[in-house]
Amino acid sequence: MIFTRSILSHILPLKNITSAMMYSTLNKIGLEVESFCAVVAPKRVVVGKILECQKHPDATKLNVTQVAISGTEGSYETRQIVCGASNAREGIYVAVALEGAELPGITIKKAMLRGVESCGMLCSTAELGFPKVNDGIVELDSSIGELVIGKEISEYPVFNDEIYEISITPNRGDCMSLMGVARDLSVAFDLELKPLNPPKVSDNAPGIGRVLQIVANDKHDASLLFQAMEIKPSALPLCVNLLLAHNGILENSWLKDALSFSTLFSGVILNAYPQSFCQLDGQKVVLTLKKDERGLESIYHENEKLSTIGVELCAYESKESLVKEKEFIVLEASYIAPEIIAQKVMETKTKVDLKVFQRTSRGSCPDLKVGLSVLSGLLLGEEGVLYTDTQGFIEIPPKDPITIDLELMGRIIGVCLEKLKVINILKGLGFGVEIASDENFIIAEPPLFRHDIVSAQDVAEEIIRFYGIDNVPSAPLVFVQNHQSDDALREYYFKRKIAQKAIGVGFNEAVHFVFEDREKLQSCGFEVLEDTLDLLNPITQDLNTLRSTLLLGLLRAVVHNCNNGFNAVSLFEMGAVYDKKREQRASLGFIQSGLLCEERYPNAKGIREGYFGFCDRIARVIGEFSLEPLESKIKLFHSGQCAKVLQNGKEVGVIATLHPQFASEFGLDETYLCELDLDLLTEAIPQVQMYSKFQKAQRDLSVVLDKKIPYYEIRKCIESLKVPSIVGFYPLDIYEDSTLQDKMSLTIRFALQSDVKTLEEKDINAALEVVLEELKNSFGVELR
Repeated sequence: MIFTRSILSHILPLKNITSAMMYSTLNKIGLEVESFCAVVAPKRVVVGKILECQKHPDATKLNVTQVAISGTEGSYETRQIVCGASNAREGIYVAVALEGAELPGITIKKAMLRGVESCGMLCSTAELGFPKVNDGIVELDSSIGELVIGKEISEYPVFNDEIYEISITPNRGDCMSLMGVARDLSVAFDLELKPLNPPKVSDNAPGIGRVLQIVANDKHDASLLFQAMEIKPSALPLCVNLLLAHNGILENSWLKDALSFSTLFSGVILNAYPQSFCQLDGQKVVLTLKKDERGLESIYHENEKLSTIGVELCAYESKESLVKEKEFIVLEASYIAPEIIAQKVMETKTKVDLKVFQRTSRGSCPDLKVGLSVLSGLLLGEEGVLYTDTQGFIEIPPKDPITIDLELMGRIIGVCLEKLKVINILKGLGFGVEIASDENFIIAEPPLFRHDIVSAQDVAEEIIRFYGIDNVPSAPLVFVQNHQSDDALREYYFKRKIAQKAIGVGFNEAVHFVFEDREKLQSCGFEVLEDTLDLLNPITQDLNTLRSTLLLGLLRAVVHNCNNGFNAVSLFEMGAVYDKKREQRASLGFIQSGLLCEERYPNAKGIREGYFGFCDRIARVIGEFSLEPLESKIKLFHSGQCAKVLQNGKEVGVIATLHPQFASEFGLDETYLCELDLDLLTEAIPQVQMYSKFQKAQRDLSVVLDKKIPYYEIRKCIESLKVPSIVGFYPLDIYEDSTLQDKMSLTIRFALQSDVKTLEEKDINAALEVVLEELKNSFGVELR
């Protein structure tokens, strides 16, 4: 944002404030100055008045003017000046460069132009070293001060000015306006803001209810306030045009420029509906607030959409020239909460007017009356008619008050301040302040325009901004916050334990962007975001959506490592992934490619590990789990070596071998993948249990069964028996040969133990007999 000392002086008395003080104070209070310069009009350039203007006898595009350069009416000292500006005419005040004046790139001398003597030059703002405000010479007006013929224009503040460009952080939407900057500076310099002069309304002005009706049928988030006026289009004051030109937003359209200046001045989003849209025709103009096809709140007139609140203003053609007739105009001030409009624009991928959306998404000023007052006062003029009263609806809830512990605040900022000083700072910033019964506390209600203040820490930041961080004495760091254990901390510790265990079994941690290639995700069968929820402005074409899996990133990392000569790569990653509804969850991914251990003595050929060895490493990280076959739509997974991971009866992820087609495509050796839902993993709390002091026995049971029967069904069947003496079992061996045909031999090892006695052989046989009988009945197995 760019502002000038001269324009800021209309709000804040800066007479005793030097440029050095202004520069350092802006930086101190967080409004970082990106650039600063002083601009002064050249010497020997004075205020003049064109007394006569006639066409040059030998040049159709030149005028011969008689210009007063000093003296009073009736006794002016004049100069004859030849000028080619199209707007040169009798009666206007102009900037006259006299002989000897040194303008940028030119020194003014007496000259003959097409046979006519010219003693000076009528200047434009650009020729004086200022931004261009119009086509032609600058027309001076009373907005720069009292116009005295012969007075050097460098004596006027607007032509002897300081230009400040400041950087506004995204949370400080209130400082994207002159009033916001002035408010902060008034507290920093302990100055009182100048009151704004509201426009004068004639005693016999008609009421707005006669000409305007606002309708809102549905529940709405926006707050709106409307005013009506009849005015003649006229040129805006020179100081207004200069400020807009400094900011690069001058359009030389009287109404658009008035809206731009009033918004820049007040911070309120202002709009206007001119007569081309709102013909009176003896009836009321009816404007309707309703949602458009995208669900965005918009203003309609006779089913024609005029504007969208917080996104774009009313569009109309600017007039080529100023008309003489009065025009009926409806003025609008609007506000919508930044979090609401930002979310809706993101969801709908709406194209926005950046000048409007930047303000609304950062937080515009909700004081709609102030915005209308500035705008109507700028437009009204002497012949304008401002209708009395306003129409609209304001739906801005008050902010929750914050209780401030002054002692705690002192510890936070590093110095204890007087209660009165804290109160004065907060009141100067627009806070409502109440004194609590306990003198160590105050209750602060943040102003509506400070959307970023929600806690006592935010208030402390405001206090230290104006007290000055350099004024805080140096002291050793002291932790004010007491030790506490909450869900976030426990989750963090749990994740780091997982990471430590993974590193302990040979995995290396990897970190990737949360972005992914949408086409690659789709081609591999992974879920992608719905179109309406996808990224509006991806950082690159290859990272154009949010990832729904960690595996593609890990796979690329493996390929990169293998290309660099590593043949034993084991990686893991913890990070966020997103489903098609853009809902986030935490995921844990593992990948192992090639050897488990590289060739190194005493393993000259390295160590290879199969699918179940990979599963065992995962189990040492997350704890015991079981596998069940899975038919997955993910094309990365080998259809015959893919299983879902079950822990405590819940499916928590998938383990698979990389499909040979992809392994060949990437040039990889045998590769195994695993992805787990980290939110479903839990840290088991150790439970103390009594253990038997009696001897444990082991017995093997070998049965012949159909090859199609998966082991997990056998396991479930045995577990359902709940034989007390069986304390554990696991598959020991699988044997197949041609004599068994479509069957196989499965050997299961059982651990048997009693809490009350040493088991005898008959007890052991009885337990195994129960198991064998149930397996025969359920699966038709035979004892081998």
